[in-house]
Amino acid sequence: MIWALIKIIIFLPLVTALAYFLIKYGLARHPLALNGRRRMRLVEQVPLSPKSYVSLVEVGGSYIILAHSENGFQVIREVDQLPEPIILPEAESPGFKEAYRNLKVAAADSPFLSKLVFRKGKER
Repeated sequence: MIWALIKIIIFLPLVTALAYFLIKYGLARHPLALNGRRRMRLVEQVPLSPKSYVSLVEVGGSYIILAHSENGFQVIREVDQLPEPIILPEAESPGFKEAYRNLKVAAADSPFLSKLVFRKGKER
């Protein structure tokens, strides 16, 4: 009985460590058939909601635009060239006073916001 307990104390950590290293560095992460080369590449992914995305994927020399969510995916379009990047203008953030003024204007229409902005009917 004691010998069985000693074997468990010795081999359980060894098996656990082996399983950890196989999961972390195992064949699933490094397929031997690819030899470091990939045939697909995720170029860009844009979230539409917490569980849905639009992705641009390169497969071979062509690009595929995919929409996917927890319910599945749909091919939106396949193009031969990489689309031109969209350059977004830098957002100018309002100063604190201007943001507070905008909040007061919005609070006039919302009872919830007015409770946050105004205290006991008086302005903070």
